[in-house]
Amino acid sequence: MRHSVNKRTPEVKYARTMPSVVKSKAVSQSAFLMQKLAKQRAFSLQAKLETTDDVPADIVRHLSTSLAAFELIIVPGLDGSARHHWQSLWQALFQAEGIPVGRVNQEIWSRPHYKGWIMTLVATVKKSKKPVLLVGHSVGCVLIAHAVKEGLLPDTVAGALLVAPADVENGPEQDISRVAAFSPVPLSSLPFPALVVGSRNDPWLSVTRARTFARHWNASFVDAGRKGHIGNQCDLGYWLDGLMFLDRLAQTVLIEKTGLRRLHKKTLQ
Repeated sequence: MRHSVNKRTPEVKYARTMPSVVKSKAVSQSAFLMQKLAKQRAFSLQAKLETTDDVPADIVRHLSTSLAAFELIIVPGLDGSARHHWQSLWQALFQAEGIPVGRVNQEIWSRPHYKGWIMTLVATVKKSKKPVLLVGHSVGCVLIAHAVKEGLLPDTVAGALLVAPADVENGPEQDISRVAAFSPVPLSSLPFPALVVGSRNDPWLSVTRARTFARHWNASFVDAGRKGHIGNQCDLGYWLDGLMFLDRLAQTVLIEKTGLRRLHKKTLQ
């Protein structure tokens, strides 16, 4: 996909000399073809997720095309993400496949410091040499929203997968005081494509609030079913459904950011 977008073909050169109506049709047709290809890839991945019993290195290879344009940055939440957490397992898999992946490493995971956490996130993102896809979980999602509201994230952030964003205003009583500095949850629109994933039995987030966050953030919403907080306490392994959600996000970014805009520029400039 990336090759066909970046390559300057004779057809594209010819399109620059066509009447505006014809050029618009050419852009629309190309956009349709890219969207069709993205859907075909998504259906193919879903079929593999439903039938595979193997370690998902094969699935990661399937994702390698859509993820090759990006660097992924893992953004854990309260208490961090343990070795068995899907974020940690994803990081190991992506590294094994040569997909650039980084991780936000906070100084103290059990007692979040608002300013310190934001500055660590921003510093990690600024080290990236490619467009960034943020993979946030729990308070990590809220951290991303705060960084956006304060205008601190660089333009290199291309999209975000926001899994079980913690409702720091209405979380579990025993933990709510630890994240008080992150309350209220910012409801500013995100300047990049985002996908919010919610669970039906998450003690940190009701489905209603998850949909509210997604609407205000101008993000898509996915109901993951009954998966708890989708974190350390859940036995999700590599969380294969999550990999499908990541692929969906990557395809959306490639179409909206790389495909349509670059094609439009090449055709009409």
